[in-house]
Amino acid sequence: MKKILETLKTKWAGYLLEIIVIIIGIIGAFMLNSWHEGRKERNFEHKVLTELQSSLQSNIDYLDLAIERSDEAWKSSQLILTYFDDDLPYRDSLDLHFSRSLFWFHPSINSNAYESLKSYGLHLITNDSIRKNLTDIYEWKFIERLSLRQEQYFYSSVSPLLKYWFESYEFIGEMKPQDFNTLKNSAEYKHILRTMIYNRKMQIQYFESIRQDRINLAEMINKELRKY
Repeated sequence: MKKILETLKTKWAGYLLEIIVIIIGIIGAFMLNSWHEGRKERNFEHKVLTELQSSLQSNIDYLDLAIERSDEAWKSSQLILTYFDDDLPYRDSLDLHFSRSLFWFHPSINSNAYESLKSYGLHLITNDSIRKNLTDIYEWKFIERLSLRQEQYFYSSVSPLLKYWFESYEFIGEMKPQDFNTLKNSAEYKHILRTMIYNRKMQIQYFESIRQDRINLAEMINKELRKY
């Protein structure tokens, strides 16, 4: 009887050992698979962050141009008003400023990398601060609405009047007034110039703000990438 019990113990011990080995194998395989999946996600995160950084730099360069062009526009408007207020005579060099004063810059902010990330899930970005800043920056659409209002103002209130004041309207080029004295005494045209000055200054402030936001985020991403 004792021998039978010892045999049974030996068999059960063998069974138990086999079960333990199987369990360890399953756990090991699961851990290895999890490690591989985690590594794949980290590699994908690195790829996404690299694309976002490139996109942000493109945005920054574009905003630099927007600030430069908007600054030129309001300065041209101010120059024209100064000529009017000081009752200075017409000069051909003003023709370029007549055109430039009406210029507005519609920012085309590239968000393809962010939209691509959203389709996979923002949770792939493990850095909470980067994830929050991405949402704050790319989901803020006021600058697009502001530009749309500028466009609507120009085509509804400004463009219809230009044919009465200028020989032609040149988006990029020169605009020669039909009669400088009539233009100089037009309260309506002066109102348009003052409105353009205000709008351009306001746009510059927003452009500079969102530009700095992107610079800050690009620096955060750069620090994160250095960890890989």
